[in-house]
Amino acid sequence: MSTQSETDYGQGGETSMAFDCIEDRLKRILYHHGNVVGKRPLLFIILPVLFSLLLALGGLCFRFNNDVEYLFTPINGPAKRHREQVQMYFPMNYDNHFLPNRQNDVGRYVSVYVTTETWDGNILTAEILDEILKLHKNIITVKTTCDDKVYSYGELCAKWNSKCVPPNPIFDIYNYQAKHIMNFTYPLLVSEANTKHFIGGSLGGVQFYDNTSIVKSATAITLYYPLKPSPKDIDLASGKLEEAFFEMAIKYKPAKISFTFTMSQALANDLDEMTVRMIPRMVLSFAVLTVFSVLSLMMMDWVTSKPILGCLGVVSALLAIVSTVGLLSLCGVPFIHLNIAMPFLTLGIGVDDMFIMVASWRTTSRHNSVADRMAETFSEAALSITITSITDVLAFGIGAISTFPSVQIFCCYCGVAILFDYLFQITFFAGCMALIGRREHSNRHCLTYRKVVPRRETSSVCYRLFCAGGVSKKLDKDKKVHEHIMVTFFDKYYGPFITLPWMKFFTLIFFLGYLAGAVWGCMQIHEGLQPRQLALEDSYSSYYYNMEERHFNEYGPIVQVVVDSKQRYSNKQTQNEIEQVLTKYENDKYFYNHITQSWLRDYIVFIDQNGLNYTNEETFIFHLKSNFLTHPLYKHYVSDITFENSTIVSSRFLVVSHFVNEVTELQGFLHRCRDIAGNSSISMFAYHPTFVFNDHFDAILPTVIQNVLVAAVGMMAVSLILIPRPICSLYITVTIASIVVGVMGYMSLWGVGLDFVSMHAFYIIAIVAMSTANSYVFRAVFKTLFFGIFWGGVHGLLFLPVLLSVIGPKGSRKPVTNGKMYDYDISNRQMLRFWATQEKYVVDLQVSTV
Repeated sequence: MSTQSETDYGQGGETSMAFDCIEDRLKRILYHHGNVVGKRPLLFIILPVLFSLLLALGGLCFRFNNDVEYLFTPINGPAKRHREQVQMYFPMNYDNHFLPNRQNDVGRYVSVYVTTETWDGNILTAEILDEILKLHKNIITVKTTCDDKVYSYGELCAKWNSKCVPPNPIFDIYNYQAKHIMNFTYPLLVSEANTKHFIGGSLGGVQFYDNTSIVKSATAITLYYPLKPSPKDIDLASGKLEEAFFEMAIKYKPAKISFTFTMSQALANDLDEMTVRMIPRMVLSFAVLTVFSVLSLMMMDWVTSKPILGCLGVVSALLAIVSTVGLLSLCGVPFIHLNIAMPFLTLGIGVDDMFIMVASWRTTSRHNSVADRMAETFSEAALSITITSITDVLAFGIGAISTFPSVQIFCCYCGVAILFDYLFQITFFAGCMALIGRREHSNRHCLTYRKVVPRRETSSVCYRLFCAGGVSKKLDKDKKVHEHIMVTFFDKYYGPFITLPWMKFFTLIFFLGYLAGAVWGCMQIHEGLQPRQLALEDSYSSYYYNMEERHFNEYGPIVQVVVDSKQRYSNKQTQNEIEQVLTKYENDKYFYNHITQSWLRDYIVFIDQNGLNYTNEETFIFHLKSNFLTHPLYKHYVSDITFENSTIVSSRFLVVSHFVNEVTELQGFLHRCRDIAGNSSISMFAYHPTFVFNDHFDAILPTVIQNVLVAAVGMMAVSLILIPRPICSLYITVTIASIVVGVMGYMSLWGVGLDFVSMHAFYIIAIVAMSTANSYVFRAVFKTLFFGIFWGGVHGLLFLPVLLSVIGPKGSRKPVTNGKMYDYDISNRQMLRFWATQEKYVVDLQVSTV
């Protein structure tokens, strides 16, 4: 008997013969595998289940990672290298010499923004200040227990001169008493000794008396409570104190003020909460897709209907998910919040593969044995599934070498999940399909498993509606395959419709419009995101960022300009070069003038005012150590200079920046900070703890371009090997490029930037649940995948078929059982039908690429 393994869609002429050997061999292998599964289905069901249960034990090593810096910053970002240098030269002293504007990293902290109840009233009144001081007292009296030891705020706070750092310099001005209201200047506070201290950022919405820098009113005040982050036991206690503060804050009900807050672990807590909130959505997606699968496999025939198989298709995807988590946990790969999207992706792909398998089964002759039908099914459907699985795993494998750990981990989980999904599809699900195929072959009801009479052999209407089905051995003598209604639709109606001349013209206009919109969107795309976008929109940290943008939008980070080499600071040329660099910062649009904190400037003035002089580096260092740094007004500069005997090995200067909120401006700000320092003849660099996160701005675009290009080349190679027509492989590659441009362009127009969330780019029912998430992260994933699926479908079902109908191959050669070849023509409609089956391939390719 002629088998499906020996026949196939046409092989295109002499040119394609060189490319079909791998496809032909793969089809033969899958044909024989399907035959074996059809004969021994229980073996292919039991062994995969046992294998999955064994891997599930790896879940005992499950580890969740919510470290925002580790996950969302480039592995080798320049700010991380600069931080190591800053920590080496200027180690933090939290016990006695801590200054907030000279921090080397974000550290542990609690930050509070306070306003009046109306958000725009004056907080510098005795009544309001009294309420703020009450809040302050509640904060500093918070205690916590860690390892059976009670810690107070006084034990864990960062200190200056053995006292906790004031949460706001205004408290010192008022001597912590609301009745001591007095005038003061801002942002430079002039002391009684006529020295100036920068206190910008401590107040928000400041109004001044006419033509003065004396504060008249302010709408908001910030309270900053830094905590010790080391050693490890103290760090744990500080984390516990943050949690205790949170418990106090949500219960505290002030009378006349409103406040919001954030903590060092706020974003990490939000990531945990995101994961928890997505679990019910994941369960809902599984339930909805199970119902959808069951209904989709129901027919008017109670024998050929396969509702139970629909449930087993979802179980197959579930086995893949469990195996993935177990295996990677065993290998030490942490689970992150973005991985919660992996089950949605695996479920969508798994169910789609199930439909491909079932659709192929339905095209086989119902008179053949189950083993033969399984063999024919595998030679066709499993080939398509194999190609898309290879390309999906390849694309996610490329993503796993990204510079962002979050992308690496996510792609690792997705790639392994898709691989497991494929393995369970051709083993567990195939075995289930073979068993249910036996039930169909014996003409048994799909639910009751009782033998029933075919529809054509009964006259009872009720019996035909609820029981009858299957093949009549008496009346159905032909081996004609009854196609599914969707196959008939595409074959007889959709294909001829889209090849009408006017429809081709419309498709061309539609494509040009699509491409124009995509290109325009790509021109508007912005790179990167801000920490606030990682927060839940209803979390306390989100309200904190909103208040910051509203009230504290004047002063930005205080940037450290670090000289990281030994210099002779007594040399006038060195002094002039450093002064020129600081002047460039002060004259730049991103920075303020005359607020720079420079020990060198103040020291030279100090020398002139006190009649000191220096003739060489030794006397310069002597006066610096003995007179300047011991003076109470300049003692804080001790943390800005690192000595090695009588040589300054490194020093730093602080420049104050404007508040920058827009993502595009943040990237320009970062570049300008580094360019000014980098262009100096003296070795120096600019640093601020937020630069560690902001480094992702420069890493996003190169990473995306690299991944897309490598993935496109790899997928074209796979297509060329597994699809016997080289020109068709080229068409698919061009189609994928068009889809990638469309996804990036239209997701930009939908408010999603190019960042490490949208880089993580199933099917609509599987991902709809993510669209309702109260988080930018999961909505961005949904939007990216939605556009990938939508535009992939449009390309696979409209643009690509129309293109092939115009310039696609027109004929082919087909092998017959006697080994000879004969030529025949393939109509446009038949070619369209062949390429319509490749729609899954196109969609899966672009989803994994994006």
